[in-house]
Formats: sequence, structure tokens, C-alpha cells
Amino acid sequence: MSEQEKLFDIRDWVPYQLWRLSQEAGYILEDNYSLKYNINGDSWRFMAMLASSAPISAKRLGETLDMDQVQVTRALNKLLDNGYISRRTDPRDRRKVILNLSKSGTEVYQAIVVMAKDLESRLLAQMPEEEQENFRGTLKGLLSSVERMR
Repeated sequence: MSEQEKLFDIRDWVPYQLWRLSQEAGYILEDNYSLKYNINGDSWRFMAMLASSAPISAKRLGETLDMDQVQVTRALNKLLDNGYISRRTDPRDRRKVILNLSKSGTEVYQAIVVMAKDLESRLLAQMPEEEQENFRGTLKGLLSSVERMR
């Protein structure tokens, strides 16, 4: 085996390929909504997770999304400035802020979901439906494996 063949090429490493897929798909999606709705990818992920987890605290949302406090604060402020989320103090713990999507935030979220689903359909269009189901199952299995390892 030559020295060149022994080298590790990160481009062939499955976690790298999945990361690149996620990054590139995210950039394509962001190009479709960022100017229209005045938000970036972090803000969109914040909204998407909030839509499926509300009511939730900003701290818990940041933990779920693996965002640091600065990212959470920026996304939160951007979404508040745009009127896409509402916040209130938790009556049981006045130190905690509870977040929800506002009416306009829900409308924006739903519009971007349509874009996201369309992008996913275009990405998977080359695969027969059975392969798509197998692929989704494989991804879920990989995610479960990673979660157990952590």
C-alpha cells in the first residue's frame, strides 16, 4: 500500500459527508427565506424547534439545538425584533422566560416548512420510495448510535 493510500481523506468519512449535506442543504434553504423573512439559519432552527417544543425556555431550547448562549441570544433578539416569537415570565419561576411562536411567526414557520419539504423532495427525488424509507431508517439508527455513545 502506498503512502498516499494510507492517508485518511476526511471527504470519504460518513460523518463529514452528513455534515456537508446538512450544511449545503441549510445554505440552499436559507437562500430561499433569509431576505424575505429577515432571518438566518440559526433563527430558523430556533423557530422550527420552538414550533415543535413550545412552550419552552430559551435555555432549554439552546441546549436542545446545541447552541451557545451568544447564538441563543442573537436568534432570540432577531425573532423578537421581527415579531416572530413572544415571551413571558414563567409564573412558577420568575427567572425563567417561556417562549412561543407569535401568529406571524407561525405563518413564517409554515411558509419555510413548505420550502424545506420541497428541498427535501428534490434531494431525495433520485431515490425510489423504498430506498428513501431505508435511508431515513439508517439515519435514525445512526443518530441513536451517536446518542448512546455520548
